[in-house]
Amino acid sequence: MTINDFFPVQTTPYSAKHKLKIYAWKLVNKTIFRIIPNQIRKPRIWMLKIFGANLANTVFIHRNANIEHPWNLTMGNLSSVGEYSWIYCLDKILIGQKCTIGKDCYLITGSHGISDKHFEQITKPIIIKDGSWITTGVYIMPGITIEEFTVVAAGSVVIKDSSPFDIIGGNPAQFLKKRIFK
Repeated sequence: MTINDFFPVQTTPYSAKHKLKIYAWKLVNKTIFRIIPNQIRKPRIWMLKIFGANLANTVFIHRNANIEHPWNLTMGNLSSVGEYSWIYCLDKILIGQKCTIGKDCYLITGSHGISDKHFEQITKPIIIKDGSWITTGVYIMPGITIEEFTVVAAGSVVIKDSSPFDIIGGNPAQFLKKRIFK
């Protein structure tokens, strides 16, 4: 293959209607969503639900979190998303109950086919099961399942699934030890 055979996609694969929905949400997310103080949760939950998110009424999403394509987001009871986290829902992101997504975390469901001469978009869901804690500065890549009560150490890049009660960390994230409750 030569550079002349490589034609990376420069536009999104969405219809005009879908793009309009994306831009409408971006406008809300970058303005009204961020103005509301963190102590007042309900309006942010309501806005996300209007755009199709499936959220328990007890979730907390920091006003400076960036949620893209919220219609692909599901969050369970008492779960939270921290400041400056980027929840990139090109595919489904399912966050269970009592999960904590810390500050500056990236949940990324989309990438591109590196072997495809058109560099086509590829998406895979992310599942974070009940009781898990994604600490600060973590990247979770497309197609990953974080099992129940997993802890992901700060600054980790998760490229493979965890097992229940794992503590994982590093780049790439590896098993460190089991989480034991006392």
